Amino acid sequence: MSKIRRRLLWLVRYGIGLAALGWLVWQADWPVILERLSEMAPEAVAVVLGASVLGTVAQFWNWHVLLNRLQPTPFRAAAGVMLTVRFVNHLTPSQAVGKSLAPAVLRQYTGYSWGTVVAVATLHTALFALLYGLVAFAGLAAFATDLSVGLLLVIAASAGLYLVVGPLLLVAGARLGGAATLADGLRRRTPIDRLPYAEVVLVKMVDALPDIGAETAETLARLRRDPIAIGGYVLGWSLALLVVPALRVWLLLSAAGVEFAPLYLLPLALVTAYAVTLLPITPGGIGVAEASATLVLAALGVPAAIAGPTILIDRFLGTYLPAVIGWYPTMRLGLPWETTE
Repeated sequence: MSKIRRRLLWLVRYGIGLAALGWLVWQADWPVILERLSEMAPEAVAVVLGASVLGTVAQFWNWHVLLNRLQPTPFRAAAGVMLTVRFVNHLTPSQAVGKSLAPAVLRQYTGYSWGTVVAVATLHTALFALLYGLVAFAGLAAFATDLSVGLLLVIAASAGLYLVVGPLLLVAGARLGGAATLADGLRRRTPIDRLPYAEVVLVKMVDALPDIGAETAETLARLRRDPIAIGGYVLGWSLALLVVPALRVWLLLSAAGVEFAPLYLLPLALVTAYAVTLLPITPGGIGVAEASATLVLAALGVPAAIAGPTILIDRFLGTYLPAVIGWYPTMRLGLPWETTE
């Protein structure tokens, strides 16, 4: 690739990245965030920020615990994967885009084989979906009499999708060992050998399917049977999605003079409220998640005037800030055709 072409690609990549970064930053209601934080005691702000860092590190851990059970993996690689996927998720209407790109992102950060990275990405997404769906439905059961019918239906639809996606991914990954049959069918039924440059690209891709599929199925089965991998992921997920958000929101509500009772249901309430982010309505659920969570908290007794800013700060610290930070590692990734492999 010529120096001029590389420079042009660099300019295009960073131009798009800066525009995307600006769009994400523009979404935050900075006056509301700063005003609410300024009203809190310094020690409470410190705890909120510290908990937010802990929650983000727990999400790094969710990738790291799976990768590290296969090969010793630097923690910074797992951090880069999480931040990059989070950034991409907030540029597209559906989280499915970021999740689908996860294997390519994993490969760029780790250099592991395609079978390994596909297995890790599949299990990570499947476990996330299963846990989120189960907790969201538990929340719906706990708050069914408090929520409106419309809100119940919307959240139930999204939670149901989580419970469909998780098992489907596990089944699909386990059956990738049969990719040899698919590859043979593609070779016999499609004229890929006669397409221009097919012998360089398409044929190699099709021929690689059996090995990639077999390795993916084998690696996925190995991870699924690993109690440390599964237990470690559940622990990290619980810390990042249940404990930290609940602590953050409880402190914000307490600073505003509002108590949530019973307190032990607050983690369920937040997961239930944010479940709508899976629906492909807005990029990363921006706006929709805040509206849903505000309605849920208001239905559970929190004044809407307090619930709105509280949810905005929680989303900003737990979701949008990591997405904005993810711009940097995303822009440093090489383009697919720049690889020498």
